[in-house]
Parts: sequence; C-alpha cells; structure tokens
Amino acid sequence: MSRELAVLMTAYNAEKTIRRALDSLARNAEPFDLLIVDDCSRLPLAEFLSSAGDGVEIIRPHENLGVAGAKNFGLARLLAKPYDFIAMMDADDISHPERLAKQVAFLKTHPDIGLVGAWARFFDENTREVVYHFRPPCEPREICDALFFNSCIMHPTWMMRAQALRAGLYSMSHPAAEDYEMLRRMSKRFDLANMPEFLLEYSLSMSGISLKNRRRQLLDRLRIQRKYFDPSQAKAWLGVARTLAMFAVPRGVVSAYRTEQDLRVQPS
Repeated sequence: MSRELAVLMTAYNAEKTIRRALDSLARNAEPFDLLIVDDCSRLPLAEFLSSAGDGVEIIRPHENLGVAGAKNFGLARLLAKPYDFIAMMDADDISHPERLAKQVAFLKTHPDIGLVGAWARFFDENTREVVYHFRPPCEPREICDALFFNSCIMHPTWMMRAQALRAGLYSMSHPAAEDYEMLRRMSKRFDLANMPEFLLEYSLSMSGISLKNRRRQLLDRLRIQRKYFDPSQAKAWLGVARTLAMFAVPRGVVSAYRTEQDLRVQPS
C-alpha cells in the first residue's frame, strides 16, 4: 500500500545524532516513508545505517550540494512519486511521537493551508537542557504579518502539501535563508499555519550555521525582504529596519540569538 506521507531528512556528518533523530521518528504511529539525503558525509550513511528499517531510502549525490541543494535533490525524487504530504526533519532534532499524525490531520481538515509548522523547544546540544521555547504565531493572518520580519515557521517542523512544492523548490540564491525565501514565496499562493503545540525538540549548537554565519544570514534576509518588498505595508518598512538593526548585535552570543527569536515572532 502506497503511503501518503514522506519525510525528507538531509544530513552532513551527522553520524553522532542521526540515530536519535531516526528513533524519534520511529515512535510516530503515522505511516510514512523516509528519504535521507547524505550530502557527501565523511562517513557514508548507507554504511552507518545499514539497518535503518523499512520505508527508509538513503541517497547520496556525487558532490556536496549544500543545504538548499541537498533538499532540492531529495524533493525532486519525492515529487516524482504520488505523495500527498512531505515533512521536513533535521538529523539532529527530536520529533514528538504525535507530530506527524497531528500535522497530517491538520492539513486534511484545513484544505486552504499549504504548509503547517509547530512550536519547538530549543535544547543545548551539550547539556541537553531546554534553553528556549519557540512559540511563533499560528493563524495565517498573523504569520503573513510576521513574515515581513523573518521566518516564523521553524523549518524542521514543516509539513507541506506536495502540490504546494510543485510551484517551486528552494532558491539557490539565498543559501543562508532558503527557508525564509520559500515561505515568502509560498505565502503568495497558500495560507500558512503553525500548530500551537510543542512537537519538536531542536538542537541548538554554538557552532551552528545560525551563529557562525550570522552576517550572511542577515544579508540574505535583507535581500529577501527587498525582493518581496511592498511599500504600501508599514510592516515591510519595519521589517527592513529591524534586520538592519540586527547587524549591530554581537555575533556568537546565544542570548542575542534568543533575543532575535523574540523579535521575529513579536512584530507588533
């Protein structure tokens, strides 16, 4: 029997965390297929995960494609199959057991929603302590307003209709904010939503891309805001101003990172 849901996971040198992520997905009762894109890790995941289980496929491109490229590589494969829904998952995060079932049910009962996310808890990858609760807005109108400022749907909580993805994959022109660009683009055609429940535990790393390449991320965010700029919207002006102000925040400080999270989900 074909499944209506596929989960896409991209991984690069994630051998220390991917088992934990896979175990958390396995606790979900909702039937799904899992596609793992091994973006040329030093240890091939097909060897490391030789007994990953039924419904799990591992593919490896000939060269490292980067974050957006690896996702597009996997999505192209999934969109060639008759899945109704595609969920995202990172190789170092923890999915709650009810996440997939709740998001599938949500999309089935809300036909106007093209993508749904959820709330998430950030935990320190070393101490495993929860350091931040990410509670973004949930209603489509609130999300549309918040997107003038930044992404407000946590990427590894995404579940999308395959139909919404066929309108276009991740932009390769914004490698540090490809998720934000896709949300801005998708919001022009579909309503977006978050479920007001904590359905994911997100691993926060001091050496992660959001901290180490913070300036590049802000530059990409600013370019995306200009790309979708609507001069008739006051929030569009405020969003650009806030991004410019974030350049003054010291890089590599976790407290500053959490301050930005507060800003991006509280636009008014």
